[in-house]
Amino acid sequence: MIIDHPNKTHQTTVNNAESAKQVALDAARKTFAAGGGSPAQQAAYDAATKIADAAFYRSVIASCIANGVPGEGQFRQSLHDVAGVWA
Repeated sequence: MIIDHPNKTHQTTVNNAESAKQVALDAARKTFAAGGGSPAQQAAYDAATKIADAAFYRSVIASCIANGVPGEGQFRQSLHDVAGVWA
């Protein structure tokens, strides 16, 4: 996901967060594939994707707050859905 936003600082922050998430997810996929897909590998993969998603949502929330961009609440809900926390 690449966003185009009028607030260019927010746009850059969110796009950088998305890029970092994609790198982390790619590394998790490669590790999972190399490990043969055991239950332990699946658990590690699931944890890595959860961590990557949570980090992304935290970055977006922080950017919304720092840059006065509305919509922070929807990302807090997504963070809660992924990690069970609001912040």
